[in-house]
Amino acid sequence: MTIQSVHSILDFKATLLSTTGYTLMLTLVVLLFWRYNRREPALLTLGLSGAISAAGSTLAFLPFPLAPWPSLLLVTLLLLMFHPMALLATRQLFGLRDRGVFCLGSAAAVMLAFILLGGEANYGHRVMVTSFSHVIFWSLIFAQFLRARGQATPVGHWLAAGLATLIILISVCRFAVAWWMGDPGFAERGGLFNLFSSLCLFWLTFCFSLSILFISYERLLMQLRQQADQDGLTRLLNHRTFLEKADGIFRRAVDRGEPLSLLLIDLDHFKSINDRYGHQVGDEVLRQLADCLRREARLGDLLGRHGGEEFVALLPQTSRLDAYHAADRLRLAISTLQPRIGEFSLSISASIGVASLRPAEHESLASLFLEADLLLYQAKHNGRNRVEMERVAAPVVAAV
Repeated sequence: MTIQSVHSILDFKATLLSTTGYTLMLTLVVLLFWRYNRREPALLTLGLSGAISAAGSTLAFLPFPLAPWPSLLLVTLLLLMFHPMALLATRQLFGLRDRGVFCLGSAAAVMLAFILLGGEANYGHRVMVTSFSHVIFWSLIFAQFLRARGQATPVGHWLAAGLATLIILISVCRFAVAWWMGDPGFAERGGLFNLFSSLCLFWLTFCFSLSILFISYERLLMQLRQQADQDGLTRLLNHRTFLEKADGIFRRAVDRGEPLSLLLIDLDHFKSINDRYGHQVGDEVLRQLADCLRREARLGDLLGRHGGEEFVALLPQTSRLDAYHAADRLRLAISTLQPRIGEFSLSISASIGVASLRPAEHESLASLFLEADLLLYQAKHNGRNRVEMERVAAPVVAAV
C-alpha cells in the first residue's frame, strides 16, 4: 500500500467525523449519568466538554461560511476546550473549588500563542503550541490524581492517572517531532505521524472520560455497600455485617489459638432520656456515643450497633485482663462524655459485659455473645456504670 493510499484512507477530516459519533454517544451517556447523580458536577463539565469537542469535529468537516484561517482557529478552540475542562472536571471530582475563569483564560492564552507563534503558514509551530498546552493541562490533571490518592477508588482512579500519563508522553513526542522537523518539513513529512498521534490522543481522552464515569460508578457502588453495611444513625457496622465480620475473626482466633474478647455496651437509663427529651435528643446521644467508641477503639477493633442503645466491640489479640482495662477506659470515657444538646448538657453512663474466648467453652461466636450478654445483665443488676467480666453464681436459698 502506498503512502498516498494511506492518506486517502486516513484523511484527517474524515477521521474527525468518524470519531464524532463516539464522542456524541459518550457525551449522552455521561449527561444521563449526571442527571441521575447530581452530586457529581464533574460529569456535567465532562459532558459539556464532549459536546463542545463534537461541535469542533463537525465544523472541521462541514462547509462553513468562514475563510480557512478563521475557520481553523474556531475549530482548534472548540477542540482545545476539552483539555482545560478535563482539568476542571478533575478538580470537581475531588471536591475542589471550580476554576472556570482559569479554564477560559488558559484556552485564550493557548489560542493567542497559536496565532502569534504558530500563524497561518507554520504548521509545525501550531502543533508545538497545542502539544505544549496538552502537556501542561494533563500534567496538572496527573498531579491532581496523585494528590487525591487518599480518595482513590479501586480501579478508576489509577486508570485515569495512567491515561493522563500516556497523553503527556504522546504530546511530548508530538512536540519533539514537530520541533525536530521544523517548518515546512513537518507539514511535508509529518502529516501521517500527526494523524496517528492525533488519533491516539482522541482515544486516550475518550477513555479518560470513560474512566471518570467509572469513578462515579465506583463511588455509587461503594456508597451502596456502605449503606448496606452500616447503621444509618451511628455509622457503625449494623448487626448483620458485624456478625459476618466477627464470625471470621472468631474462627481465625480459635484456629490460631489467639486471644479474643467481646464487649457488650449498654447505655444506662436511655429510655428516660427519650421520654424526657424526645427521640431526636436520644438519637444525638447515640451518635455522640458512637463517636466516643471510635475515638477509644484501637486499629483492628471491630465496632457495631447491636440494637437500640446497645453496642458491641470485638477486640482481636486481646486477653481477658487487657479487655477489662479497655472496657473500663471506655466506661470512664462515656461517663465524662456529657453530650451537649442545644443548651442541655446530659450526664450518661454505660454498663459493659466482657467475655473472653475460651475454646473449650465457646464453640461459636453465639456462645461468646451469650456470655457477654449475661455479664452485661449482671452489671445492670449490680448498679450500672460498671464493667463485669466474671460471672457470679446466684445465691442458693436453702429449703426449710
